[in-house]
Amino acid sequence: MKPLHILFSVLISAASTAALADDGGDRSRQWLAEFRQQQQQIHGSQAVAEQNPAPSDTSAPTAI
Repeated sequence: MKPLHILFSVLISAASTAALADDGGDRSRQWLAEFRQQQQQIHGSQAVAEQNPAPSDTSAPTAI
C-alpha cells in the first residue's frame, strides 16, 4: 500500500472510533442509575438493610 492510503485508512478509523465513543460514559452512568432505581423498586428497603448492617451486628475487637 502507498503511504497515502495507509494515512487515509488511519484517519478514517480514528474518526469512526471517536464518533462511536462519543457520549459512551454518560450512557453507562445513565444505565447504572436506571438499574439501581429498578432494583430499589423491586427489593425496596430490604436491600438497603442488607447493605448497611446495624452497629450492634459488628463485634468490637478484643484486646489480648
